[in-house]
Amino acid sequence: MSRKSFGGGESSSFETNALNRRRFVSAAAATAAALALPGTARAQKKFDGSKVVFASWGGSYQDAQKQAFCEPFASATGASVVQDGPVNYGKLRAMLESGKPNWDVVDVTIDFLYSGAADNLFEKIDTGVVDVKRINPKYVHADGIGDIVWSYNLGYNKAAYKDGKYPASWADLFDLQKFPGRRMLRDRVAPMLEIALLADGVAPDKLYPLDVERAFKKLDTIKKQSIFWTTNSQSQQLMVDGEVNLGVIINGRAYDAVNKGANIGLEWNQHIQSVDYLIVPKNAPNRDVAMALINQMTTAEAQAKVANLMALAPTNPEAFKLIDEKVKPWLTTNPEYASKGILTNEIYWRDNLKTLSQRWEQWKLS
Repeated sequence: MSRKSFGGGESSSFETNALNRRRFVSAAAATAAALALPGTARAQKKFDGSKVVFASWGGSYQDAQKQAFCEPFASATGASVVQDGPVNYGKLRAMLESGKPNWDVVDVTIDFLYSGAADNLFEKIDTGVVDVKRINPKYVHADGIGDIVWSYNLGYNKAAYKDGKYPASWADLFDLQKFPGRRMLRDRVAPMLEIALLADGVAPDKLYPLDVERAFKKLDTIKKQSIFWTTNSQSQQLMVDGEVNLGVIINGRAYDAVNKGANIGLEWNQHIQSVDYLIVPKNAPNRDVAMALINQMTTAEAQAKVANLMALAPTNPEAFKLIDEKVKPWLTTNPEYASKGILTNEIYWRDNLKTLSQRWEQWKLS
């Protein structure tokens, strides 16, 4: 056998075996690396082919949630995240009480969280999936996880008050002589009763229990001059279109409008602080995917992205490291004016929401 044939044959066999060994080692290394990745990266296709329905409040707020929460989750897990809404509490409660909900994750306000939890309408948060330790404890509930902190503020059209004498209190919202014209009110009993009482001179530390009769009497004084908004995007549009010059608006909506060129001012005196919670309806059809989506929604990166888009304060303290400096002044928890705010009393509303919501509807029709 010639050296060439010996050498060639031996070399070919050796190289083939070496190549196979390299492939094996490479594959083993890749497997080990994948196992070392965080859970989300490791399970990128864990929910491939699954669906989860997320219901929120529509408009730019839900657009921000879609961009910051839902799209990254879909990309990472393979799940399809279907958007629905805007949330309507009458529809939602009927859906929950039927035991056959169409929604898997729902963004609800603090009053509805406590009311629904008392009626056992929600799934318990699966702490084996949702990392609740990264959330400020005061925003963690057995039935829901806070994802944003926000506030009802007095907003106004700066162009309507060229002398610079802007409305500076809830009392100004009710002063038709000093600030004539139409105004807008939130079409919900909470926080309108609190706002009416503050405008009527009730001290913040004396608000609860609410003097309901006094509040409705105060509301009567501007009822005929008011437009009631039902969705957050509607409040923003009413102000931008000039249909109203002042009224109740959420801080993040005012920020969004200003970024789009609107000349809106925001008053922080006695703003009403609240929290949105993520809940999973009892018997939700896609519970496992829903819990995983909530976990994604409470990461620092996701919450900072929402804050940067909508000026809504995060519940994950680590998110503040990722928030733009220009946005921080618009956040409800900014130290400069956080102390001027009043936190909604969720225990009061848990016990009184049903009755007072009915009273609110009757009052509007009267």
